[in-house]
Amino acid sequence: MTRTDQHIRKYITTGMQAVLLGIAFTGCDDIAEVPDISDKEVVLIAPTDEATVKGNAVTFTWQPVEDAESYILQVATPDFPNASQVVIDHTIERDTSDNVLATSYSKEMLPRAYEWRVKAVNSGYETPFSTNAFILTEGDAFSDNTVVLNSPENNLVTNEAEIALSWGVIEEATGYRVQILDAGESVVQEEEVTEPSLDITFEEGGFTWQVRAEKDAESTLYTSRELLIDLTVPNTPELTAPVDESTTSETEITFTWSRENISGSAEYDKISVYSDESLETLVTEEEVNNKTFTATLEEGTYYWNVKSFDRAGNEGELSSAFSFTIN
Repeated sequence: MTRTDQHIRKYITTGMQAVLLGIAFTGCDDIAEVPDISDKEVVLIAPTDEATVKGNAVTFTWQPVEDAESYILQVATPDFPNASQVVIDHTIERDTSDNVLATSYSKEMLPRAYEWRVKAVNSGYETPFSTNAFILTEGDAFSDNTVVLNSPENNLVTNEAEIALSWGVIEEATGYRVQILDAGESVVQEEEVTEPSLDITFEEGGFTWQVRAEKDAESTLYTSRELLIDLTVPNTPELTAPVDESTTSETEITFTWSRENISGSAEYDKISVYSDESLETLVTEEEVNNKTFTATLEEGTYYWNVKSFDRAGNEGELSSAFSFTIN
């Protein structure tokens, strides 16, 4: 081996060791920040093991697992060791509008034997599957059926007043009764329709919408979901610190502002810091929930403003811009 070959080999080996060491440190840090849920158990609620369920649909429910970021629900027939078909393979993730992670799922299914299982997952770990078996049979009466709601999803938060409601068809149903309930659970609107859908124009506020199928004097139970209509934009932030045109020798800057929250969907702010008066050269930008933000900056003059948003999609007015100088 020539001296050049030795040098190249040493360079490659040293580089690989550095890369592997960096990966090891990074990996350990990342894993340390993610809670280990691998020894936890998903407790299944319904259907219970070996249960017989009557009707056209099944609602699967389980207890929440702390530190879970999503759940994987699978259903096979007749069971997983002898599956002729996996009829459900669904990942349930957090709702982006309200950060809620659902622990239930409804599905229309054919009468037969099934096995269902759920596991919890986060970015670093997952639990084992928890499994139950059940049999779905046809109901003895029309009332054994369940209306499966399709859209909108449960706990919808939106700034759109016109909402298209839809649900699954129930065989033999002659019609459907739709009710809209306000936050006090009073019925504010009721409609009878023959199609499995209805367009509703909501006022602002929180509502429950529920549907049941009807056949002559018979009816199913109501199936319900909730939604929040937020049509109001957030107030404009008022900047408080650093004071406009102030000077400081500190490089760690704490920005603060005030804004009165409006009832409705959760509100948040986006602060933007620029290095030029025309507000074109962005230095840092962050979404925050508590009306304060700290950043470490170099010497120079900076300009900053804040804009407010809410989870329904409303966007407020941009605040005035303040400037400050770090000497």
